[in-house]
Parts: sequence; structure tokens; C-alpha cells
Amino acid sequence: MISDSVPAQTPEPEPTGGQPSVTSAARPRWLLPGAAAVAVLAVAIGLVAGMTLTNRAGAGSGTASYVPADAAVYYELRLDLPGDQRAALRSFLGHFPLLQVDKYLTDELDQQLDQLSSAAPSGYRYSTDVKPWFDGKLGFAMVGYPSMIPGAKIAFPDVLVLVGVKDATAAADLNDRVRADLTKAGATITSTSYAGVTIWLAKGGGSTETPSTTAPQQFAWAMTADQLIGGTSVDLVGKALDSHSGAAPSLASRDEFAAGIARLPADRVLTLSVDFKTLLAQVQKDVASSQPSAAAAFSQIVAQSPTYGVASARFESDRFVMDSSASLSGAAPANSDRGLAAVTPSDAIYFADGSNVGQGLAGSLNSLKSFLGASGAVTGPTLDQVEAALGGDLGSFVSWMGDTALVAGYTNSTPWVGLISKPTDGQAARSKLLQLQSILQLASVNGGPKVQISQEDHNGTQITTVHVEAGSGTPSWASTLQYAVTDQRVVIGSGDSFVARVLDMQPANSLASNPRFRAALDGVGGASNNSDFWFDLSGLRTALEPLIPADSQSVYQNSIKPWVAPFDYVIGAGKSDGQQVEGRFAVVVK
Repeated sequence: MISDSVPAQTPEPEPTGGQPSVTSAARPRWLLPGAAAVAVLAVAIGLVAGMTLTNRAGAGSGTASYVPADAAVYYELRLDLPGDQRAALRSFLGHFPLLQVDKYLTDELDQQLDQLSSAAPSGYRYSTDVKPWFDGKLGFAMVGYPSMIPGAKIAFPDVLVLVGVKDATAAADLNDRVRADLTKAGATITSTSYAGVTIWLAKGGGSTETPSTTAPQQFAWAMTADQLIGGTSVDLVGKALDSHSGAAPSLASRDEFAAGIARLPADRVLTLSVDFKTLLAQVQKDVASSQPSAAAAFSQIVAQSPTYGVASARFESDRFVMDSSASLSGAAPANSDRGLAAVTPSDAIYFADGSNVGQGLAGSLNSLKSFLGASGAVTGPTLDQVEAALGGDLGSFVSWMGDTALVAGYTNSTPWVGLISKPTDGQAARSKLLQLQSILQLASVNGGPKVQISQEDHNGTQITTVHVEAGSGTPSWASTLQYAVTDQRVVIGSGDSFVARVLDMQPANSLASNPRFRAALDGVGGASNNSDFWFDLSGLRTALEPLIPADSQSVYQNSIKPWVAPFDYVIGAGKSDGQQVEGRFAVVVK
């Protein structure tokens, strides 16, 4: 049941089912609804300023209670910074020396936003027209998912915009002014009553384009005591009111949403939910309609996708953190410490590893191959020729990979990149790498770049070097590839030193023993997981700074470095819990 009706300053609603009243009959040939523009203005201003200018602590948000349960995508911004988020944001911003945090979070930004909003028609200003009633909560929802087939009747999604209200009287004053300004601009404004709440509709009209190729030239909105509800149609706004009153299910009451939210931190600035099953079902329907032969292949891709997921974002004193939780149709890989960081150089700038990578990668490649072939994007004979040249199906070239890491770094002024894998079948790995080596040699014989291949023994392990002659100006790291295969490990890398370095790696000298890496991984749940990710931003900056031209050093040191130097690293990890996968991702400053 709606908690409050339309404020007294607004026109009296017409009886339900009556003809909408027209406040202006004039129609230009084009006019995007001004109501939508004003809502976008409020949202844009809120995105920039709400986190810093709204002072309410904020209780639990009820925005999701206005969203229909079948919403395909929903995200909510808590610009009121609930719980510990205001103090955490202040601490986070304090790591940037050129930013005067106290000044920025108060008058200065307020003045800047007034200047920005003054550019809007009719002189709207943030401080006088939005800030007095805006409570800092913004919600966006895409209800359903439109067909992407050309000529489809529904080419645009139903979209809801939800803006939190803390002062209904002040919001009603702006509403009155907006309607008056829209009328003066030539828009047609109608209103109707729904469950005791007035829903307004602004129409532009006059477009010569077909509905399937242009966005809807209308915008509907309503106001309750705690919410400004905007949508692409009167019916959609009515659905939002029904969801909140309990006359229809809401997203807040949906089991998957509630269960996912329960897994996320309570104090957060962003909440996101995605109904992958609904989105992919519509895409699958489009594929079946437009390219029936590809439907079965696309179904294989859908079967490997998550069904529902939620995510959140929050500030901590020295980091911006994103948490996620997704449901899978099958069991996720088990958590483990794969030990790959223990054979990775300690100065690695980039490290990402995962469990049993080959199985999932092979399945994805084969599904993609089937889809491309069935859809006609790539002909079947072409794919067959490629696989015949490779000596096997595409998936077989990666199916031998078990736990695998992709790594990169910069050592002694030389960049490097490599792959480290624990093979599930060492002989298959040797066979596939030899096949790729033969293809390179064949291409060289047929007029391609000259390829030289050599082998050397390294403490009992054979290292194969593939060197492509690419001109005297090309460094060896860009023209040389090495690999080594044992039953325990496959190492592939650029340049002429990475492979030997990994083969000789002692755990004490590895990334796993790097104190920064260990602390970072502990911050996202520890070494036992199904995948993790490390990006050393400080290390990357240190590697690139010597490359800055001398005549640009002054600008860099004074104007750029103070903003980039505080960024320390990015870290992320995923954990399995049956058919549930949870992740944490953090950008850390120092």
C-alpha cells in the first residue's frame, strides 16, 4: 500500500479510468520529454555530488521495493553514504595530496554543481532545486529485455528511474515548475490517478521515424512521500507502485535477490543485480528466430553462464572494494591454493590464475565454434580447414591445461609475459606445442617471416626457442618465444630468460613470498580460492616513469604523479560454495 499520496500543491488527480487532462495541446515535430531531461539532470548531479553533499546517515533503502520482481538489471546508488561510508570515503580521498578533502566535500563542489546545473534550461540549480529534497538514493532498473531483431515492435527496454525523496513538499515544488516549463516548451502533459497517486505523462510527438528505430518520445513519472518514480510509460510507473504496495511481487521480495544481498556487506554505495537467465533467454529467442540453425549452439553457451548475480561496492580507508555473488547452473571449481604464485617471479606486475582452466576454455571455444559455424559468421569448411591445419579441434589445444596462470612483468628494463600451467596431460601439451611449432615453420617456408627453432638442455629440462626474424630494430623479447614441458609444468614465455627463471624459481624468491602480494591476497579471502588476480600499479608506474621524455618530466612530476602515485595495486579473488561463486575485487591506495 502506498504510504503517501500526491502532495497538496499538485493538481487534483482525475478519477481512475477517466480521460487524461491535457494541459497543452501544442506539439513540435520533435521534443524529447523534458521530464526525462530533468530526471537525468538530477541523476547526473547526484552521481557527481550526492556522495559528498548529502548529509543523512540513511537507514535501510527501500528503493528495490518499487522495482518489479522480473527486472533484468537493477542498480542502486547510495549517495547518502550509509553507515561507515562517509568516514571511509574521506579517508580514501585523503591519500591524494593535491585534493583538499574538507573543502572539496563541502562548499567548493556545491558551487561547481550550481554552475553545472545553471546550464540547464530555465536555470535549474542543484543547491536550490535538487539538494533540498534529494535523500541520496538513486535506483535504475531495466524491466525485461527487448528484442534486438530489426523491425521488432519492442526495440527499447522498459526503464525505471527511482530518486529518493526526503522532503515531499520541496520535491512537489520542483515538479510543479517542471510541468510548467515543459508546457511552455510545447510538450503535452497528461495526468491520471492510479491507486491514489498521480502519474504524469510528458509527450513530445511529431517524429517521422518508426517506433522501432527511435526511442519512445514520452516519459512518465509519479511522486510518493519517499520516491520520485520515472519510467518509459504510465503502465511501468503503475507497476512500480504495485510492487511497492504489495499488489505485485517486488525485486526486494525476490528470493534470489534477497539471498544474494544477504551475502554482501551491509554498508555499501552501490548495489547491482543481473538476471542473466532472463537476459540470455531473450537473446536465445532472437537467435532462434533470426538464425534457427545457430540456436542449439547458442544454448551451449547459455548453459555455461551464471543464472543470477548481485554485486556491491564500498569504500574502506585505503581501498575501493567490490563484492559479488553469482549462481551457476552447475558446480563451480573447488577452492585450492594452486601454488602457481610460488613459481612466478616476485616482481611480476600482473598475475592471474584459475583452477582447471583448460576444461572451461575448451568448452567455450567449441561452443563458440559451433555457434559461428551454425550462424554463418564463419563457414563450416573454413573452420574445418583451420582445425585440419592445426591437427585437431580448437578445444584440444587448450584442454590439456589444468591450473594455469598468466603473468607479466618488467625486469632489467625488459618486459616479459608468460603462461605457467600444471598440465592434466603432459604428452598432449607436448604434441599441441609441436604442432603449432610446425605450422610456424611451414608458414616460414611459404614466404612468411623466417623462423629459427633451437633446443637446449636446462638442468635436465629441454627449452625450445622459437625466434622470428623481425628486423634489427625489434627487441628479442618481442621476437623470441620459449617453452618447456614436463609432466608437472608447462612454461611458455616471451624473451630468452623467462622460462629458465621459472624453472629455477625457489619459493622464497617467488611472488608467493612477496609481502605485498601476500597481504593483498589475505585482504580478499586468502590463497585458497578458485581464481585470483594481481595488478601491481605501483610497479607499473615505476617501470614506465624512466620512459617519460625529459621535456615532459616537470608536467608529470607536478600535475600527474600526485594523482597516480597513491594507487598501490589491484587485487581480486573468487571463491566457490557449491553452485555459488563469490568474488572480491579491490583497488588499493597508499
